[in-house]
Amino acid sequence: MALPTEHLLLLAVAAVTTVTAIQCPGEPTRTIALGVFLPQPYREKIEPVIHLALEHINNNTCLLDGIDFKLILKDTQCKTSMGMKALFDLMNHSPRPFALFGDMCTNVNEPVAMASKFWHLLHLSYAETHAKFASAESHELYPTFFRIVPGDRNINSARCNLVYYFNWTRVGTVKQSDDPRYALPHESLTTKLEHGYGIKVIYTAGFTVDEFENVAVGLAELKRRDVRVIIGDFDSELAVRVMCEAYEKGMYGPNYVWILPGYHKSSWWTNRMDSNCTEEQISKVLEGHFALEFASSRPERDLTLMSEKTVGEIGDELFSVCTNHDCNSSAYGPYVYDGIWTLVLAVRRSLNLSSDISHDLLLSAINNSSFDGLTGKIRFENNERLGLVDVYQWRNDSYVNIATYDGAADSFTLYPEQLDGWKPPLDSTIVVRERQYVSYIIFIVAALLSLIGVCLALVFLIINVRYRSHRFIKMSSPNMNNLIIVGSIFAYVSVILLGIDTRFVNPGNFVKLCYAKTWVLCVGFTIAFGSMFAKTWRVHSIFTNIRMNKKAIKDSKLLLIVGSLFAVDTIVLTLWSLFSPFKFTVSSQYTQYSESRLIIPELERCHSPKSIIFELILFGTKGLLMILGCFLAWETRHVNVPALNDSKYIGMCVYNVVVMCVIGVSLAFILQDRVNEAYALTSFFIIFCTTLTLSLVFVPKVVELLRNPSGCEQRYRKGMMKSVVGRNAANLNRQLSTRRHGNEKEHLSRLEEENHLCQKYLHEKSSQLWELIQQLTKLAHYIPDTMEKEGCEDKRQSQRYDLSDK
Repeated sequence: MALPTEHLLLLAVAAVTTVTAIQCPGEPTRTIALGVFLPQPYREKIEPVIHLALEHINNNTCLLDGIDFKLILKDTQCKTSMGMKALFDLMNHSPRPFALFGDMCTNVNEPVAMASKFWHLLHLSYAETHAKFASAESHELYPTFFRIVPGDRNINSARCNLVYYFNWTRVGTVKQSDDPRYALPHESLTTKLEHGYGIKVIYTAGFTVDEFENVAVGLAELKRRDVRVIIGDFDSELAVRVMCEAYEKGMYGPNYVWILPGYHKSSWWTNRMDSNCTEEQISKVLEGHFALEFASSRPERDLTLMSEKTVGEIGDELFSVCTNHDCNSSAYGPYVYDGIWTLVLAVRRSLNLSSDISHDLLLSAINNSSFDGLTGKIRFENNERLGLVDVYQWRNDSYVNIATYDGAADSFTLYPEQLDGWKPPLDSTIVVRERQYVSYIIFIVAALLSLIGVCLALVFLIINVRYRSHRFIKMSSPNMNNLIIVGSIFAYVSVILLGIDTRFVNPGNFVKLCYAKTWVLCVGFTIAFGSMFAKTWRVHSIFTNIRMNKKAIKDSKLLLIVGSLFAVDTIVLTLWSLFSPFKFTVSSQYTQYSESRLIIPELERCHSPKSIIFELILFGTKGLLMILGCFLAWETRHVNVPALNDSKYIGMCVYNVVVMCVIGVSLAFILQDRVNEAYALTSFFIIFCTTLTLSLVFVPKVVELLRNPSGCEQRYRKGMMKSVVGRNAANLNRQLSTRRHGNEKEHLSRLEEENHLCQKYLHEKSSQLWELIQQLTKLAHYIPDTMEKEGCEDKRQSQRYDLSDK
């Protein structure tokens, strides 16, 4: 298997140094100096690391073969004046240093870097991270300045990769505007996010130390814009105050994530100066947040470097040479070590190409550096170190390293096992538009029941047509019964149509379906209920008219009533289609939150701009029809002549239809936003009402066919008539007996009422008797003699004798 290029280079360098180590002369032939800016407070941490690096270089390589490498240490005290004085002293020193190494402080590095360019003097800092050295004009201002510590360019790349890894596409930011250390890299970050990774920066909340109250306004705006991923760029002293404001705004928990600077401080969150939040509250906000900082060392502890020592061995030696207890906690120690190696390798490359140290060659050698160091791959681009960035996550009051970004390889490595089941939140409240459809199960059940109902109606239709000459069926107006069946079939079909949506038809045909639903249901109701209404009206007309010469009400008049009702529906529906046609629309309903998701149910509707007008007209006509039907059914509630007009069952059907329609329409209107409930209840009422109507009208006829297949007239009709009269007379006597009590005045009024009731009863029975005689006479002419010849002649003669005697 082929080795990576870096490993081959490492083996080659090791082989060369091993050979030359044997041939290294003992005496140096030239002296070179390195100027080191080392503030006194950091000397105990930095100087031992420099000497350790030189020791490894001298003992394990021949990079300084023939060279007397001297260090010129200068205490700058982190002051600009002292830094410039140190620079001038070094320039007057003999030998003049080939490079400058340091400083810890930006206020020293900046003027020295600006001045060193005039001497073409290489300046390498082991601790500088300020963003000004990576700005657009930095190459012009500080052309000879390099830094071994990864700058904000690496931090920003790591942030972008972190956001991109978790598929966050919207972020918000909070920046400290009055500090260039955070304001400058923040501008680069937002540009890189939007143009490099396609991540939208929704809003940036800026604040200053003097106007810190702007943080509350900015966070409120971020929350209003539903930002869940927030990147912060501000000083560690202000971080706790920002987190406290986030706590007060409720911007924490599993639905929020904060990405903060690392600060390289182990307890920055304990500084609650000017904060109103407790430590527990701050801990709640910090739970799950990310912190990014340049890595203090590379993770591969077993990797052997050019010093022929492993990363782990060098780390242990760094710890042992510390003369201060804070030495091992310094993040800059490993970078000091790699900085010395970088300078020595650059000097060796420059001397290999020229007998004298050329500053141009030295700068080129630094820019082209590429070797494995203690802090990762040592590479530079535009004077910037491409290094390692560690990503930490705060869990249970401590940081856990969950990822590493390598700027040299531009690779982002996340350690899933370190996440410990943590789930990234959504970058915003996801708006989910859920189209509400009728459940397949409900639709299938309703459709099957409707098909069964259609089959039942067809069976009744066949029976009604096949036995239309049967006396019992013929006397119950079979033509009107057929219309009831047809209307019922329409009602069953409407159940199926009401459940069809865009899952079965495209939106273009859905409009046609809207018309079909309206017409089928409306026409079906009119035909079925109109037929029952007409039959009830005939019963009422017969038993409330006292004229003895009244002609029989034929089916043609009943058909005319149904036709008139149908014509009204046709006119209204046609005008509706012309003046306010249906359109397919999708309406949004009430919203609900569920785990950072905003669910918006959507309903498919047949929208008509002026539908309310036509609906009121239809409801008005149907309502009036049902009111009249209830009135007629109530007036004829005592009529019980099944073979003549089905009055008892027709009345029950009218009550059934009215009650079911009122309840069904009311519930459908209330539950119109709940698709399954509305459809299930509407289907139930339509199917139940229609099936009950068919059963009440036709089941007695089927029973009669089974009892009397020949259709002969039964003797019980006279007895039935007498029982009706006798029952009504008994009821009347009970009413009269109850009215005989009381004073004389009440007694007289009751006698008048009794007289009125008797007259009404007499008229009613006279009309009833006359109608029966007419019906029997008419039926006697229609029945063929062949059907009456056997088994029926004696019964008819007996009936005629009974009537003549009466």
